[in-house]
This record gives sequence, C-alpha cells and structure tokens, in this order.
Amino acid sequence: MDKALENYLDQVDRHLRHLPASDRADIIQEIRSGMLELAAAGQDAAQICQRLGDPKELAAAYLGEAIAKSPGFSWSRLGSVMAFCGLAGLSWMFVLPFTSVLAVGLMFSGAVTPLAGVVQFVLSLMGISVPYVMFQIGSYTAPPAVAFPLSIAVGALLFLAGRWLWQLTVRLVQIVGQQYQKLSAQ
Repeated sequence: MDKALENYLDQVDRHLRHLPASDRADIIQEIRSGMLELAAAGQDAAQICQRLGDPKELAAAYLGEAIAKSPGFSWSRLGSVMAFCGLAGLSWMFVLPFTSVLAVGLMFSGAVTPLAGVVQFVLSLMGISVPYVMFQIGSYTAPPAVAFPLSIAVGALLFLAGRWLWQLTVRLVQIVGQQYQKLSAQ
C-alpha cells in the first residue's frame, strides 16, 4: 500500500486511540479495504485521501458510531466520549463533557446515597452517632428511621437522572455523527 495511504490510516488510528484495540483494528481494516477497492478502480493515493476527507473527521464519524452503537455506561466509553468531544468541535466541546461527567457523578451519588442511609440506620440501632452521615434539608435533619427510606428514594432519583443524562449524551453523539456524515456527503 502507498506510503500516503498508510500515513492516512495512522492518523485515523491515532484519533481512535480511546477505542478498544479490537474496535480500532476493525475500523482501520474497513478503511484499508475501501482504499484497496478504490486503488483497484484506478484512483491514486491523492484521490483516495481526498475522497475519504480529513482523517480527523473520518475518525470522529467512526467514534460517534461506536459510542452510539451501545448506550450502556463504562469507563472506556466515557473516554471515547471525551475523545469524541475533542473531535466534534468547539460547540460540543462544552456540552458533551458536561453531560457525560454529570451523568457519572449522578449515578455514583445515586449508588452512595442509599449506602450512607443504611450505614446511618444500622449505626443508630447500635447506639452509635456518626455526625457527618445524615439526611438534611435546610435546617431539618431527618431522624435515622426517616432518613433510611429517604436515602433510598433520593438515591434512586439521582441514579435515574444520571442514566437519563448518559442516554442524552449518547443521543447528542449520534446527532453530531449524523452532522459529520451529512457534511462529508456534500
């Protein structure tokens, strides 16, 4: 394969570094196959690179597609979202990190809040007072028997809000990916 095409593939691969190695290899192989077909049809390296467009934009489209493929949360997917933000452009550079990081924070808080309620309730049954584990709204501090079910309810709401924000993040990535595809089709 021509040196210019290998260089192009290396640039795309660098922009996809936050994806798992197997996904990256599949994407690079798909692009390489397309390049070989175009070369067999008589196009030279410059024409092929021009047809594929900017390596950064091509990588962004593949990143968006990989993120949108599975809406579940994982730390590696969070890294992919952050990488996508860098490729998506200035307007999305603030929105996507905000929604993705806030989603993780809310899901984490949703898991920790009920645990704190359980700890406070169990320790209160044993007669132990823990001053920093409490359920407080304004100046009202709920007694442990009331704080326990409240912590479960609030934890569930926080977790659901985090899941909703994560799904919103994935949807925003899909929208940006579609915009890139429309731009590259023109």
